[in-house]
Amino acid sequence: MKKLSILVLIGILSLNSVGLAAKKKSKVKRVVEKIENKIKGKKSDENIDTNANVNVNNGITTGNETIDNLIKDKTEETNTNNENSKGKKKTVLGKIFKKDDKDSWQLVWSDEFNGDNLDLSKWSYWGDDNLPWNAGNYLDENGNLVDQYGFKAKQYYLRENVGEKDGNLILEVKKENGKTVDIKGQQRKILYSSGAVHTKGKFSVQEGKIEMRAAMPKGVGTWPAFWLWPESYDSRSTSRPALGEIDIFEIYGSDLTKVTGTAHVLKADNTYKMFTGNSEKIRKNEDLTKFNTYAIEWNSDEIKWLFNGRVFKRRTMKQMEKEGGQNPFKEPYFIMINVALENKTGSDGDVDFPTEMKVDYVRVYKKK
Repeated sequence: MKKLSILVLIGILSLNSVGLAAKKKSKVKRVVEKIENKIKGKKSDENIDTNANVNVNNGITTGNETIDNLIKDKTEETNTNNENSKGKKKTVLGKIFKKDDKDSWQLVWSDEFNGDNLDLSKWSYWGDDNLPWNAGNYLDENGNLVDQYGFKAKQYYLRENVGEKDGNLILEVKKENGKTVDIKGQQRKILYSSGAVHTKGKFSVQEGKIEMRAAMPKGVGTWPAFWLWPESYDSRSTSRPALGEIDIFEIYGSDLTKVTGTAHVLKADNTYKMFTGNSEKIRKNEDLTKFNTYAIEWNSDEIKWLFNGRVFKRRTMKQMEKEGGQNPFKEPYFIMINVALENKTGSDGDVDFPTEMKVDYVRVYKKK
């Protein structure tokens, strides 16, 4: 009788094991089918919601892992709108199909903005000693805009608009009412104040990955940018523009649905050939006023622009040299961060002012 009971028990356990294995196989099969449908474009907008983490080669499971190893905890989807999230997590598809090359980059310089004040060993305030450019535009004694900055921009950069708080660099933008600044010994009114910083004379980089994680300001007319000029360029000693410029991003407050990145090459006639186009249209679950990552990967062959890890634009050195007449990207460049204000600022009644740009970090990597 005991033997019979044992045999019955073994049989029940075996059936349970088979049932569980069948369920696991069925679940993996459903996941693979979803992935294959995703590849074929049948469900381009569907997010895979599963507890399986499947290794795939050309849409087929590799077979070198057991069923138990294939069933893993769900990889969390990137939440670029979470201000408390410091890192970027991968979706299941990203982990399966996108080769992660993070191990090929080595961090060589960074600022995490965890202090109470701007680190002046790394950054300078824009406008000090008229570097890298003048501090902005102001009104003359008759109330007319003096456009020394260019673009008929309405901002004037002030030190007091730059700070660090809660682990972020803060560039504050304010509408001013009667505020004056010293212009060659004369007090002149400004319309708006803003903040900007740069690394000229303190840090420059030639090739590598330059990345920022930041939240953009609201407001019609706001024009935040993360960009580079050659370290050798000194606007005080020449009337010529810089030989080259790399805009890692420019964002316009009047259209917070896209990210632009541009390269500029100075032509023989002292005008820029601008390599525009291929702006990134953000996804429905992304919000530029929340934290996102912006980067370029720059080498001797090309520059790539990335938003939240997605490459949205490439320009080759051969193309830029052919169309611009030179390749100015063979020397170190310094970093600039600013929030300019377009001439259209105020057209909506400044409903979002004061506003601010928040920068979680700036990091520079080199290939190992």
